[in-house]
Formats: sequence, C-alpha cells, structure tokens
Amino acid sequence: MHFEVADIVVSLWLLLAWGTLVGFVFSTVGAAGGILASVGMISVFGIEDPNLVKPMAQALTLVTPLIAVPLYMRQCRLVYSLAFLFGAGGVLGALAGSTLSLGLLSSMEVFKPVFAVLVFFIAAQLAWQLLRTGTASAALAKTMSAAEAYEQHMKGGGESCDRGVMYRRFTPLRFYFRFGDEDFAFSTWLPFFAGMGIAVLSSALGVGGGFLLVPFMSIVMRLPMHIIAGTSALAIAIHSVTSIANYVRLGVELDLPLLGFLVIGVVAGSVLGPYLSRSIPERGLRALLCLVLFVIGLRYANVF
Repeated sequence: MHFEVADIVVSLWLLLAWGTLVGFVFSTVGAAGGILASVGMISVFGIEDPNLVKPMAQALTLVTPLIAVPLYMRQCRLVYSLAFLFGAGGVLGALAGSTLSLGLLSSMEVFKPVFAVLVFFIAAQLAWQLLRTGTASAALAKTMSAAEAYEQHMKGGGESCDRGVMYRRFTPLRFYFRFGDEDFAFSTWLPFFAGMGIAVLSSALGVGGGFLLVPFMSIVMRLPMHIIAGTSALAIAIHSVTSIANYVRLGVELDLPLLGFLVIGVVAGSVLGPYLSRSIPERGLRALLCLVLFVIGLRYANVF
C-alpha cells in the first residue's frame, strides 16, 4: 500500500506486526517503545524525513499511557501534583526541543548519529539493571516499607485506594503525600526542571522520555515503583501531546493512515504484552532487547 505523505510503499501486515512489537516491548519492559517505533519507520518502512519520524514515533508512545492512566487513577496510584509539575516543565521543554530539532536534526545524516547515542544510552541502562546485584540501602528503607505495606494490603483483599496516594498538604515550595504507611515529600522546582530537561531531549529525538523519567523518580526521588508508572505516564502524555502539536504547528504533516495502522498494532501489543510476558523470563527479555538496541546503535553510528 502506498502512503502519500511518507512517500513509501509498505505492506499493511508489516505495519501491524511492527506496531504490535512496539506495544509488546513498551508494555513489558517499560522503555524503548519510541526507539523501536523510530527504527521501524526509518529502517523497515524507509521514511527519509526525520521531522516526520519524530512526531509519528511520539504519537505511538502515547497509546500505552492513554490506556494505562485511567486505570492508575482508579487505583489511586498516581501523584497528580508530581505528574503536572513534570508535565508543566515538559511543556516548555517540548516546545524548545521540537522547535530546535526541526532545523538542527532535519537530515538523516545528522539525525542518525545523534539517535545512535540515545540508543546506546538506553542499552547501557538496561545492561546496568541486569547486572546490578546490590541490596537496598538504608536510604531506600522508607520506599521499601511503603511498597510492602501496599502489597500486603492488596494480598489481603483490601481496596487499592485505602493504601494508595493520599495528599497531606502543600506549600509553594513542597508537596506532601502518603502512600502505603509512609509519608513522602518533594520540592516543586525539582520535577519542574527535570521534566523540562527530559522533554527537550525526548521531543528533539521523537521518543517518550520514560527511559529517563522512571529512573529519575526511582533513584533521585526515592519513590515506590507502584506509583511511578502511572505518574510518569501522565507526565509523558502531557509533553508528548505538546511536542506533536508543535511539530504540526511548524509545518510537519503527519501521515494519518500510516499512523492509524501502526496504532492498531500498538494497541494489540499493549494488550498482549502483559499476558504473553508471563511465560517469558523478564531478565531474558531485557537482555535480548539490550542486545538488539546495541546492534541498532552500531548500525546507526555507521560502524557496519
């Protein structure tokens, strides 16, 4: 089938299959969805305009958050104030990143090496997660305690919102909330500026940003993983929509039929992922993805 805007001819089955792969990986590993979407559009489908690839890839990474966020909201596992602070900074970062990228990364000769650096970074991050063997430090005691209290409550048949996110109070400089049986606090400026920096990079390269946002909340802010997924998904949705809208405002025309077929595949992969991954060792899946990303990085860096 010929797609006019992208100026490519590609099988519908290939589009659906690649979209399913993107959705499966993103829903099981929690990262690299935007990377695989971009690789598919550039190297599998043959799109030659990076300014078309960027917003199209970000549109695909929006699918999973849009499905997941309402579920996390019902489970009281979303810190709204934190997500909106990340998102507010992300709006500014997305506007800056997409505007700069439109001119600076407008050719494949420039875009591919920069994209390769990002791929290597994500591959290294996955490798670090696989190889680290240390136990939780004292600094993580509160985080672990909150997570254990929530898990025990759920195992006992309790309602998620009984131990979910509950707001305590806030000031212009700090927000306070409770999760599990522990109290947490964060400054307002930290997520705002972190969201801005992450959005600049992700909008410039056409990725979601979860590969940076999730480790930031886990390692720097010491938050439980139970509330990170939903909070990051909402923040990513905010700055991704901003980035896509700005690319369109700057004159990029999306190939909507092509995007539609890919979205169908992503939805299927996002639904199948949690079921199929139960029979696949997580470490094995992450190791395979790490290897694939490393090879992709070498290819885009023109090593072979």
